[in-house]
Amino acid sequence: MVKQVDVVVIDDDEGIRWIFQQALGLCNLSCLTVGDGAQGVKDVIRCNPRLVIVDVKLGAMNGFEVVRQIRQTNTGVKILFVTGYRETITEGWAAEENILGVLEKPFNITELLEIITEIFG
Repeated sequence: MVKQVDVVVIDDDEGIRWIFQQALGLCNLSCLTVGDGAQGVKDVIRCNPRLVIVDVKLGAMNGFEVVRQIRQTNTGVKILFVTGYRETITEGWAAEENILGVLEKPFNITELLEIITEIFG
């Protein structure tokens, strides 16, 4: 049986994944955290979350490729990019449907909680 989760977080930084898990827990949202893009794509397909938070710089598969692969099977899931390199996000990505925006590292927990509340209200 497939476990439904509210949010999948794909980030190669364990500390960042922990922060997201704690913050989402404060909002009573279920969360699955993943350390690499390929596994993240599989988990998004398997769990069908409402939101995917994905780091832009992941290593072998960057966040843009992760989103491209997710979009092949799930066009409706909302995406929030997270990055320490905001300049890597182009206007084309920002304008794409269901791309909520970019959360810049280091981020403020209050800002994250506001975004989450807006999405899941």
